[in-house]
Amino acid sequence: MGQSVGDIGCIGLRDLDSTNGTWVDGVRVKRVDLRVGASVRVGRSSFQLVEVGRGARDGVVAASAGMRRVMRDVERAASLPWPVLVSGETGVGKEVVARALHARGSRRNAPFVALNMGGLARELVESEMFGHERGAFTGAVRARRGAFEQANGGTLFLDEIGELPLMAQTRLLRVLETNEVRRLGGESVRNIDVRVVCATHADLRKAVRERSFREDLFYRIHRFVIEVPPLRKRKADILPLAEHLLGAMRRQVGVTELGKAGLERLSVHGWPGNVRELRNVLEIAALESHGGFIGERAVELALRSTSDLGGQAFSSDAVREALAQYGGNVAAAARALGLPRSTLRDRMRLEGIER
Repeated sequence: MGQSVGDIGCIGLRDLDSTNGTWVDGVRVKRVDLRVGASVRVGRSSFQLVEVGRGARDGVVAASAGMRRVMRDVERAASLPWPVLVSGETGVGKEVVARALHARGSRRNAPFVALNMGGLARELVESEMFGHERGAFTGAVRARRGAFEQANGGTLFLDEIGELPLMAQTRLLRVLETNEVRRLGGESVRNIDVRVVCATHADLRKAVRERSFREDLFYRIHRFVIEVPPLRKRKADILPLAEHLLGAMRRQVGVTELGKAGLERLSVHGWPGNVRELRNVLEIAALESHGGFIGERAVELALRSTSDLGGQAFSSDAVREALAQYGGNVAAAARALGLPRSTLRDRMRLEGIER
């Protein structure tokens, strides 16, 4: 089970001469101050201290050491005017981190505007970012504010910044340097006051070397970097994340509770799609469950139904880590990644990965 901790730093725990003993993170103890993230076993019962409160209020679950580091960086950066770059694999929750930055800073009551560079047609990127005047191009029947103007006074989140075309990169750099924006087809400039947060799953340094990303823009947005670890490296977040996500989807799927066997199955999965995959699996598992209780079978069915997508999504690092964790046992690594063994073997062959 999970035990929640709010603003207090720790909880005192004392063993009253129990027969089986009290164990914290695998070590038998008599008396200890428990910190957030500690795993405790008392007899046949196990629980983990989970941090809630401010982080949960901002939509962030930070039970693991990795996510607590992320939130410490968020606290440090929230009051700064500089651009922030949030990096991490697809689906780790980079926008959630960006929203936490906004919520904890002085701009919290101003707009938060999100724009995904990878989801825009190239010919519309500059219009979406900087706006346009009437008649600026075919179909521009009226003037339109761009994302910078919409976010004025607040925060603009530019997701997948590595997908931004070079011409738009030039204009973005100009805006960041001057705090002025000119709409497409316009003659005048507009002063703006926007805190820019960018996100990427790509290696921007490599993109700079390949000249697909401007070096001067890279250094402009690289002043403060927050690295969000993948879900497979923060197993302590799985239970509180699952409970948080199930609570958010309660109106759609009804009251659901995650059983111990279901949680254990979630805990050994490799999560190639990270938090986004966890959300999808929980949605399907909730529909497969009975009586509002999600057991191992419902989780297994949900993982199987998403395995084809996961087979395309997981990274080479995830494959190597799973193989190392299970001593090169392909079958065990495939189960942990939630994939058919044949799919994992095909991926290993394509990537040249050995056991």
